[in-house]
Amino acid sequence: MPIDSKPPVKDTKLPQQTTQPRRRLTAQEREQQILDSAIAFFSKRGLDGQTRDLAREIGITHPLLYHYFPTKKALIERVYKEVYLGRWKPQWEQWLDDDARGLEEKLNLFYQDYASTILQPEWVRILIFSGLSDGYIPGKYLNMLKSKLFPRIVRETRRHLGLDSGAPPTEREIQHVWGLHGGIFYLGMQQWVYMLSAPDEIQSIVTDRVRSYIAGAQVLFADATPHAPSAHTEAGDA
Repeated sequence: MPIDSKPPVKDTKLPQQTTQPRRRLTAQEREQQILDSAIAFFSKRGLDGQTRDLAREIGITHPLLYHYFPTKKALIERVYKEVYLGRWKPQWEQWLDDDARGLEEKLNLFYQDYASTILQPEWVRILIFSGLSDGYIPGKYLNMLKSKLFPRIVRETRRHLGLDSGAPPTEREIQHVWGLHGGIFYLGMQQWVYMLSAPDEIQSIVTDRVRSYIAGAQVLFADATPHAPSAHTEAGDA
């Protein structure tokens, strides 16, 4: 090689990186992004959290948030529909209405699935936060329980005990159902409000509470339920 010759210089330039432009969200995607973020936000901060802070966490402007949800109440209403109404399964009512199943099987089938649906942080914490604030969400949800769930459980419990199933539920009967239902909800309170470890064997705990409910109902319902008039009484009254 000649003295004045030089080895070829290697090209050390890094290849240019091409950045993909961020895809613009559709209106539907943006609305869902805001809704999902609001659920997480209210679960952490409560319903008194400010929408301005929510917009900042999402990375959007406050006016853009209000373009999709004109008021905070409108946003909370959508949160209720998404978290509570959206997770209510029509088959739950069908299971409780199924004459081919006994009471314990019906209640176990329903509450096992119900527990796996509601024992989530956003479900439990938003309900509690709203109850401590304006009561809007628990008021709406509990009214649904009183119309769709509790009368069914009272009716099926009476049938199981051979009692008149047509009369309106008594307050004592409803309170007994509350004891069962609240006991299931309390499993979520332990984990997501008191911040205790998740209970082991939740399925077994649900089964235990169903059996305790039925055992208590054998005494309470017979005492609290209005009895249908006997054929002798009806004939005498006629």
